[in-house]
Amino acid sequence: MKASILNGAVALRDLADSVDAALAPRLAARRYEVTRHDLAALDVPQCNGDFGCWTVTPGVCVQPGPHREVARDLIRSDLTIWLTPVTYGGYSSALKRQLDHSIPLVSPWFTKIDGETHHVPRYERFPSVLAIGLLERADPAQEAVFERLVRRNVLNVHAPRFGSACVTREELPRLASLVERWLEDLAASERPRAAMAPLELAARPDLPEAPPRRALLLAGSPRGRSSVSASIAAHLGARLEERGLTVVTEDLPACLREDRELRRLGAAFEEADVVGLATPLYVDSLPGVVTEALELLGRRRAASGAPRARFLALVNSGFPEAVHNDTALAICRQFAADASLDWIGGLAIGGGGMFAGKPLAEHGGRARSLLQSLTLTADAIARGVAVPGEAQRLARTLPIPPWLYRLVADWGFRHEGKKRGNLSRMNERPY
Repeated sequence: MKASILNGAVALRDLADSVDAALAPRLAARRYEVTRHDLAALDVPQCNGDFGCWTVTPGVCVQPGPHREVARDLIRSDLTIWLTPVTYGGYSSALKRQLDHSIPLVSPWFTKIDGETHHVPRYERFPSVLAIGLLERADPAQEAVFERLVRRNVLNVHAPRFGSACVTREELPRLASLVERWLEDLAASERPRAAMAPLELAARPDLPEAPPRRALLLAGSPRGRSSVSASIAAHLGARLEERGLTVVTEDLPACLREDRELRRLGAAFEEADVVGLATPLYVDSLPGVVTEALELLGRRRAASGAPRARFLALVNSGFPEAVHNDTALAICRQFAADASLDWIGGLAIGGGGMFAGKPLAEHGGRARSLLQSLTLTADAIARGVAVPGEAQRLARTLPIPPWLYRLVADWGFRHEGKKRGNLSRMNERPY
């Protein structure tokens, strides 16, 4: 049997090495042939979210790089182990960049699992998944989000068995027994159900009313100004300006390309009274490039002593059900806590593909609920209060039946594949 270890540790590297060392003899005893990938040492590009891996080079990322080899090893394995520091309840940016490139391993076509929309598997078999989160010390809130993220990933990558565990430095003396238990639990596991307990997403309960003057809006999509996230940020920004706020909007991935831009972004982050993140959902959480930005900004703000600011997130996904976005919102909520920001709530937006291609206000009736949600959100921000429940409800409201959304989405991918001359190849299994 084959096992692949994806090591996404930069921080807590010594803890990751200890876990790897404890895994080695126990995997060998189970006759696994192990391949290791040190993701922090690889130049893995950001996923551009253009779906070229489905329509241009079906089953393979359009970008060359070492991530292709990692994806090949992953799908050919019987077990894949994800080793990562727990970052706001999610994965490290090094691991997340690689996992963002796992979508070629599924097909663009939609199916339903337990009444929820997911993608059809490209391959007949997928490896089991064991995710091991590394923490300096126990943190139940982050551990709960981490476990939920693993469960969501397992549903989408169709893993037959799965396990998730978090380990702290104080548990090192009994690491051998922990690893043995993890592997035993993995062998006895079954795939999770789509229905899961709700996550804690509520705003800070004792939020003092404090009308802001300066807002910073971060557009987190690698697709830049043409993205749905950029359109959402632009519309919210315009509504805030109408209410008297000074608004700065930044393309978050672009700011990471140059140190000068990153320093400018950091200064704007510290000066803002309220910060909003508009981002797509990639593989059940934030895109790797957004995770990297939050890692950098969080460390800077925590060390700066800047006054507390408000923070909210607006997450959109290509699935019709908004519940897919909840794990990403929980990660944003944890980021706010760690970066000394006041979480004022978030919006989970399903069916994001319907709002592509033009400004939000030009989409007519299909965007009515989302536009109303953003108006209510802007009102709340301007008054210095939390995002209201009605805004959250409206954001989750899909303007068409989910079956129709799936039908139109599948048609769109077939049309794009046919236009590129690849329709007959879209179900290929290159690995």
